[in-house]
Amino acid sequence: MPLRSARRSKVSTTGAPGAVQIWVGARSQQLWRGPLGLVLVGLGLCGGLLLLGLSFRLGLRLMLDPEALPQALARLQRSQSVALPAAIGLEELRQQATASQQQVGEPLRLEILGTQGREVLIVPVLKAGAIASLHLFGSEGSGEERLRAIATLPVTALPKDTVLTPWLSSPQAPTAAPTNFKLTRLVPLPAPPIATDGLWLTLEGSWQQQGLTLRYGQLLHVDPQAQRLELLAPWSSPVNRPPQWADLDGDGPSDLVIDETVGLEPALRGFQVTPGPRLQSVSWVRVPVDAGAHAGHYQQALRLARGGLWHPAQTQLANLKPALGQGWNPAAEAQLRLMARHGAISRQQAEQDWSTPSQHIMALLIDGQWEPALTRLETSPELLPTLLNRLAVDQGRLWNRISAAAALPDPPPAVYVWGGLALKAQQNQPSNRDGATLDWLNRQPVPVIARQRLAKVLATLTTAQTPSVASAKPGATAAIAPRQSPSAGAVGNTALPPLTALIGQARPISAPESGYAAPGQALDAALGQWYAIDLRAVHQNQVWQPGTGALPAQTTPAVWAMVQPAAQASPQLLRWISPTTGVSAPLIVRGLSLTNGTTTLLATGPAASASALPPLVFSQGALMWLDASQGETAEPGAIAAAIFGNPPLPVEAMADVAQHSLDLTDDGQIERVLTWDGAALMQLKNWRTQVETTFPKTIILDADNRLLYSDMFASQTVVALTNPAVGGSVGLLVYRAGGYELLSWQTAERQFK
Repeated sequence: MPLRSARRSKVSTTGAPGAVQIWVGARSQQLWRGPLGLVLVGLGLCGGLLLLGLSFRLGLRLMLDPEALPQALARLQRSQSVALPAAIGLEELRQQATASQQQVGEPLRLEILGTQGREVLIVPVLKAGAIASLHLFGSEGSGEERLRAIATLPVTALPKDTVLTPWLSSPQAPTAAPTNFKLTRLVPLPAPPIATDGLWLTLEGSWQQQGLTLRYGQLLHVDPQAQRLELLAPWSSPVNRPPQWADLDGDGPSDLVIDETVGLEPALRGFQVTPGPRLQSVSWVRVPVDAGAHAGHYQQALRLARGGLWHPAQTQLANLKPALGQGWNPAAEAQLRLMARHGAISRQQAEQDWSTPSQHIMALLIDGQWEPALTRLETSPELLPTLLNRLAVDQGRLWNRISAAAALPDPPPAVYVWGGLALKAQQNQPSNRDGATLDWLNRQPVPVIARQRLAKVLATLTTAQTPSVASAKPGATAAIAPRQSPSAGAVGNTALPPLTALIGQARPISAPESGYAAPGQALDAALGQWYAIDLRAVHQNQVWQPGTGALPAQTTPAVWAMVQPAAQASPQLLRWISPTTGVSAPLIVRGLSLTNGTTTLLATGPAASASALPPLVFSQGALMWLDASQGETAEPGAIAAAIFGNPPLPVEAMADVAQHSLDLTDDGQIERVLTWDGAALMQLKNWRTQVETTFPKTIILDADNRLLYSDMFASQTVVALTNPAVGGSVGLLVYRAGGYELLSWQTAERQFK
């Protein structure tokens, strides 16, 4: 990236372990006065280039992998091995721990395979019941036990937003969860059936609330040969299950699966274990093979998986496997097998006996059995109010499944009936205003009989239930959406849909002197650094909208009721080290202010620090980033001609361009996303001097090399993409003119705007 500072300055981030620091500076005349100055400058430049290269590799995770940013930050936070003193006995270690008000836990003996009984010991040191550090020792013979110190590793608690990740798209998120979750025990994983390098364990903890036992932890790899301990991916399981070995990629059961299921919705997180070791998360966004002419069908299979239609997704991907032949790889096989595991769970749930009929219908819907579910409802119409209650608190998962099914070439008509019922529940409209519900159905290519079935089902709502839907009187029992307060804001008799995710721009402020404090919160300077958050885009009604969306114009509490789901769902504050690298930290939204109809959120977070771009606020899981290491090699000829015209640029001018293939327009066709970093732009500028080099650049082309988006000659840059798993089509989040703006795909104009 270009160095834009005229003086030596330090850009740092705080508030997270392993924060990145980058030094940039111009030449100082005094340093050149002697050989020592030359040495210092040389060392500084080398170190700076090394750190800049590392931060660029981590920071260029824009737009592709939903977990790219958390994984990058987790790698930053890994503690390096630190040499211990020479051989030390356990008793001496205990004495040292006691002096530090710590306790030595029970040593864990592990046998190294293939070493004829050679052992290593891992000794945890605890403070206040939580593991504070781990010590790796090698045994030095029998008799009075003496140990050879190998390595030590500091351990920190897991943040709340990391542990509660499985609830990102669930209305059943635990309440009163602690800010940090302590790791209290060290548990070896069973030896994988296929030998892997080193030993595998997990640091674990448990948390219980109202019948829920949440098991969480962080994977630990022990490499006695390299003499190191390494913390890898954090995990959590709402069903209280530890990580399990599995065969996802076809190379034997040496991969890991985490069960993140909440309620009836199956959710399995898969990791391929690759040398290093490295845990590669199985993605429902990235096409990991060169699919060629089949890329559109591959993307459609992934869209079905994101929508939870596991059986059609598995079928479509399985049909592509023979066609791709030698191009099929372990990453693609892992996607296929993880789809099959999800499908097996949903099918088992749909076929089991349920004591509650409404649960059986929900299980059928989750398995994609639209017609059997609708038939069951039609034969038992008294179940409708209960089902509408369930649909009213749905956070988009079922709607994503409906949308994915409706996009199939020949969807069953019952899909559209369930779509109308889901919209009816979400909009919480009185039964005499079904026009808005049926309007969605009228825009779909479905038989008339589907609309008739929907109208007939809705007609089963009794007259006694109808007033309760619209009633705003205290104590009224709503038949469709009784939980109105936490999920929607009321304007008159109509409840507007809640904001399920948000994107905003933060600016540091002093403690607000006025504004609305949310229930249980206060606008107090003692709470830390305050930020005002200007909303740039919100997710509402399953789509992204610019600004604040449809917010009520009456009372501040009504606005808060609508904003609350997104405001309290672990929002993140991202501070930019460079235009491509950021470090995130949790943010607490404590209230809001209304000025001339404009809503500004009031929040506290880590101390403000210098940032290459304004701090970005986003709901966890709302954005996705691209992994530069997974980029493809661009074809310079056709691309250069499409962008710059003829005569084409020399091949070397396009040497450093990274390319990714994605379906950004939701039409089943693959678009190419090309990115230029600072070095690539300087290479390009040698041939095209008018290229704007302030920020990294992005260009998007369709399959016919037609230009869909370009910021090559404008003072703006793409910083992220919206995550299609949240719902709605993919949008481009760009930074320009001092602020962030979300661009959406306009089909008629064939451009992002």
